[in-house]
Amino acid sequence: MAKISKYAKASPCVQAVIFARVSTKEQEPGASLDAQTVAMENYCRRINLPIVKSYKVTESSTNGKRKQFKEMLDFTKRQKRKTAIVVHCIDRFQRRFTECSEVNDLLLSDKTDLHFCKEELILTRNSPSSDIMRWDMGILSGKLYVSNLRDNVNRAMMYNWSLGKYQSKAPIGYLNVNKNIIIDPNRGPTVKKMFELYASGLYTLDGLQKFAQDQNLFSSHSKTKKPLGRETIYAMLRNPFYYGEMVIRGEKMPHIHGALISKDLFDQVQNKLSGGKIHTKTQEYAGIPFAFRGLIKCANCGCTITSETHTKKSGRIYRYLRCTHSKGNCNQGLVSEITLLKQLDDEIFNKIKLKPEILQFLKKCVQKRLLEESEANAVMKRKITQDLNKLEAKEQRVKDSFFEGDITREEWQEEKANIAAKKQKLQNTAATYADISKDIQHTVDELLDLATCVSQIMKQANPLQQNKLLRLMFAECKLDGQKLIYKLQKPFDKLVNFKNANNWFDFDKNDIAEYENMSEKLEIYKIEAEESMTV
Repeated sequence: MAKISKYAKASPCVQAVIFARVSTKEQEPGASLDAQTVAMENYCRRINLPIVKSYKVTESSTNGKRKQFKEMLDFTKRQKRKTAIVVHCIDRFQRRFTECSEVNDLLLSDKTDLHFCKEELILTRNSPSSDIMRWDMGILSGKLYVSNLRDNVNRAMMYNWSLGKYQSKAPIGYLNVNKNIIIDPNRGPTVKKMFELYASGLYTLDGLQKFAQDQNLFSSHSKTKKPLGRETIYAMLRNPFYYGEMVIRGEKMPHIHGALISKDLFDQVQNKLSGGKIHTKTQEYAGIPFAFRGLIKCANCGCTITSETHTKKSGRIYRYLRCTHSKGNCNQGLVSEITLLKQLDDEIFNKIKLKPEILQFLKKCVQKRLLEESEANAVMKRKITQDLNKLEAKEQRVKDSFFEGDITREEWQEEKANIAAKKQKLQNTAATYADISKDIQHTVDELLDLATCVSQIMKQANPLQQNKLLRLMFAECKLDGQKLIYKLQKPFDKLVNFKNANNWFDFDKNDIAEYENMSEKLEIYKIEAEESMTV
């Protein structure tokens, strides 16, 4: 809570800074930046305080670092004369207690007094507890307002879901158009054909991948028009949206956006996916689900590590992992599943728990780094495009010179080859500056949210859900004796040894493809995790 200790009598302020804030550019009448500024200017004139600086800020008071708010406090702190901070009302100043500590320091050091015009409240270094309580209650009121907004959003989402409205990115084969979802007239028939081909039994996932590539089918959310991967196609074939149902928080409910296929065709595809040979490693296994099933290889011989249950005389069931020894016997013995889960809990899950404020700061740093990289890439690509245009113009001039007889054919051919080589080099360079799409930014955000609660998820999840999460997190696992040797996917690998948010996201251009792949895997995980909630 906001707290100010009583000190000697506060000295008077001789100047003021005014601080006007809105959360968005579109603000309700009476609370706009101009309206706040006029009210504060009138207030300062009335109490005879000259204004040395005026801040008009558009920023959230509950998300992020509040950079401009911090700039205002730093400016006040640097002043040689005592400077009042004048704001229109408490909720324009803050809606959380995070900033109270720094504001308290300014008040206690007698660097400022805090003036709230609307509430007619002035806080000084020795304000009475009743005034501090009014400040506290104003902040709580702001927090309650934000919470009510969040509740209203949730209610609106629940209402829209009850009407059959899907409120996320449309699946491949559909389009998001003016807050609605419609069947894509161009790609929808291709998606339907993919279901029909797989149901026929004549196509595997590899075959569908080739078919999709031939049909120039790619995700509508991909700026790079990357071909569909096997895992993306598998997720498509498992998605009930195509026959008319959406999965919301683990439950299926009908939607109003039109069905691409029949329920009968969808069921035929599910039978093909679950029967016979497994076409993709993300498919479910028959029989009892195990947390590590299909994830681990033997470090000694390279064979698959399989899971099994042992029932003791007491009737208690234990889960073990063992090598299949399909290449001959090796020294790898039985290992309890509990042993490996405890190892991962100690070495990974318990190490990536982040406090909410640290998580938000980290996400802000990551998104800032992605934005900087995206902007830098855009600058480089524009420069490369300009250079390519210059080469095109030069190529045309050389061609004109040949036809006008100024140079020989040999000179033309030689210069033409030189220009072609330079163009190829520039095009190869341009490929390294790939676009950082909103999908990648959203994926990193979701992965950070998931990572910080993975320990809790693993303890509460059933074995099938645990398996889905482990597949998402681990790139490689080997069993060596009683210990698991593993390699983590990005960004889980960075979070284990997280120390400094500013240095956490060491972005490499090769990471773009990895995060695009992780985007596909994350979508599959969410779909399958929701489906397995009832298992």
